[in-house]
Amino acid sequence: MTVIIAAQPRQEQDDAPAVRAWHPLTRIAFRFCFGYFALYCLCTQVISPLLGFVSRPSAGLSAGLLPAPLVDWAAAHVFGVHEPLLHEATASSDRTYDWVLLCCLLVIAAVATLVWSVLDRHRAAYPALLVWFRLFLRFTLAGQLMLYGTAKVLLTQMPSPPLTTLVTPFGELTPMGLLWSSVGAAPAYEIMIGSFEAIGGMLLVLPRTTTLGALLGTIGLTQVFVLNLTYDVPVKSMSLHLLSMSVFLLAPDLGRLLNVLLSHRPVGLSTLPALFETRRLNRMALLGQILLGLWIAIPIAQDCMAAWSEHGEGRPRPPMYGIWQVDRLVSDGREVPPLVTDDRRWRRVFFEYPGEFKVQRMDDSITVYRATVDVANHRLDLSRYDSPNVISTLTLEIPTADSARLSGTLEGHRVEIGLRHLDTGTFPLLSRRFHWVQDYPYNPNSR
Repeated sequence: MTVIIAAQPRQEQDDAPAVRAWHPLTRIAFRFCFGYFALYCLCTQVISPLLGFVSRPSAGLSAGLLPAPLVDWAAAHVFGVHEPLLHEATASSDRTYDWVLLCCLLVIAAVATLVWSVLDRHRAAYPALLVWFRLFLRFTLAGQLMLYGTAKVLLTQMPSPPLTTLVTPFGELTPMGLLWSSVGAAPAYEIMIGSFEAIGGMLLVLPRTTTLGALLGTIGLTQVFVLNLTYDVPVKSMSLHLLSMSVFLLAPDLGRLLNVLLSHRPVGLSTLPALFETRRLNRMALLGQILLGLWIAIPIAQDCMAAWSEHGEGRPRPPMYGIWQVDRLVSDGREVPPLVTDDRRWRRVFFEYPGEFKVQRMDDSITVYRATVDVANHRLDLSRYDSPNVISTLTLEIPTADSARLSGTLEGHRVEIGLRHLDTGTFPLLSRRFHWVQDYPYNPNSR
């Protein structure tokens, strides 16, 4: 007896589920975020790490060159700003130009959202566009997190307090200077928060770890944004946008996270579709994302290492490095007493960076000179930055390791200056180390 079994058609296991319709407000919010974030990234320095080896990541771009005429027109005719706007890239994202640019981008994105919503009002959802847009935001945000994180890990964003800061009265520090000095004085803390950012950026490179990377990014950028607000750091607008981008990446999985953390209900797999329909194409896309992550990360690491060697902890120290007290100053044959009312009399001098010489006067103001120190030939050449061709040559004598003498003509005056080296180890900020056991708080200057 022969038994014939009819073959049943097998359902493909990887069939894509039916696309659920988005709420109308969700569709409108997505259209606006798509337009606004895309414009913001393309018109600011945020996009620069994506250029990888083509551009130095930390230098940024001369942000907003393309919309500059529009921004200038809006500043003059809408906001009444008649002074020329600063277009050159600086360490600030809070220039007048930047705020006017953001207003222009908001208007353009709002108009584009309105037109898009009218013309595409029958579309129920944008799953494919969401996946590709998330890919763009992932790597844009990853570049910024890796850049700032690596700079902190190598102690180049907030280096140890400069020698001049150690002798500056607390009340004369700016809020940003206070923040930079306090973080720079705690390198372990700076490395920790830098690792937090850098790891979050690296996790954004891989699709499976994007949610964790966005979560770390949201936590870290919240701290950065609050510090920027409270210490008047001029990166408030950029940190707010990076935080918003991180929240956008986290949003699709936010409900699942809340279920795990608060309700303890089981959650299923992510409902976000893959980039492509076939497994082979998705594997190729994963390889491409890894290579793109390396394209972004390697120049950032090289750039930060160069900064570490140039002005970070790895920079070469000049001869006579340190703080030198001016014990005696004779000008044109007359000894100048150290009176606090004499704002021309030198109080201290600083040898900290190659090619630079700083002077602190009796009123605590700082003057910076270009300098060439030649200990072997007993010579110190000084010139002001605003008059580089006017060079004053002084004879440098170092009778002992803790004393030095300068003599010669300085800016038209015959001077003799006696210097005494100060031990920076006497500053509690540098000498006080970690203690597990403390019977009393070590904070004598606080009530």
